[in-house]
Amino acid sequence: MRGLGAVVVMAVVAACNPSPKISQDAPTTPSGSGTGTGTGTSEKAAPSAPTATAKADTSVEGIRVVVATQDSDALSTVRTERLKAKAEGRTLVVYAGAGWCEPCKRFKNAIQTGSLDTKLSKTTLLIFDADRDTDRLGAAGYKFQFIPYVALPGTDGHPTDTAEARSKGSESWRELIVKLEAWQAKGP
Repeated sequence: MRGLGAVVVMAVVAACNPSPKISQDAPTTPSGSGTGTGTGTSEKAAPSAPTATAKADTSVEGIRVVVATQDSDALSTVRTERLKAKAEGRTLVVYAGAGWCEPCKRFKNAIQTGSLDTKLSKTTLLIFDADRDTDRLGAAGYKFQFIPYVALPGTDGHPTDTAEARSKGSESWRELIVKLEAWQAKGP
């Protein structure tokens, strides 16, 4: 029986460990404290896991990161976060990436180091995991073949414009910056 008990414990431990392909690893920035918007999201969180509190920190400057929760459909989440961003004079951008994606990692690093804070000072990224959220994003009209992927949501929550990093190489995320800057320039 002792051998069977060890097998059961190993099976339980293995079941608790998520697949490395499914990740909540999202671009975050080191400055500011982990604050949320009351919907289980995280803004300007440190590189650790997202945390949630009752009120958003609207004093944070630079690019802001909000991690989409899994407890609602994508369209509802996008609409809610778009209204919050607009009320703060910010442009909401839907982002899909993955922890295994090298360009996504480079983009995350650029956010964490603050190198995009000046260019995208009024942009809020609503982060979705491409491995986990592709179906619910697709149901809301956010369809993509390549990541990183960004989209500008309209008033109805559906995308009005999109861009995918289509070049090869770990620096392909840089082609999205021009689009992000243009969307921010339009205003919320």
